[in-house]
Amino acid sequence: MGENGGGLMIEIKVPKEIKDYKSKLFFNLSVRQFVCTALALVICVPLYIIGKKHLPEDVISWIVILIAAPLLFTGFFRYNDMNFEEFAKEWLDFNTGIQRRKYEYEPIYMEIRKGYMAEDFEQEKIDRKAQKKLERKQRRKNHGKLNGNKDQSEKE
Repeated sequence: MGENGGGLMIEIKVPKEIKDYKSKLFFNLSVRQFVCTALALVICVPLYIIGKKHLPEDVISWIVILIAAPLLFTGFFRYNDMNFEEFAKEWLDFNTGIQRRKYEYEPIYMEIRKGYMAEDFEQEKIDRKAQKKLERKQRRKNHGKLNGNKDQSEKE
């Protein structure tokens, strides 16, 4: 009896990632695996039965293996969530295509830094303008004082 006081408990495997779920058809095989296995059996069993009448058994065995292996490999192969065809296409493109590598590296904080630097630059412009205005005012004031002192010295 189970712990819950009833009958037997049923366990169901639940994948952690939903992408990992594959529906199963027969013999715990996915549709793709089942079709490739059935295709390999449909081709290789008659080939073996008919071929062993005309060729030695070891030769026909190797022929059957060489035909069945790619079919089964196509059905069962998965790499980085890619089927065999997708992987083969990527592999061929990578190994036969022109490979140009462009090195670009700019961390994310550089974008943030550029924003801050632009703000700082604008603030510096404003500060420089204010400083120039202040300097002009000071010169006018000093110039006025100097002219005022000259006028006083001429009067004396």
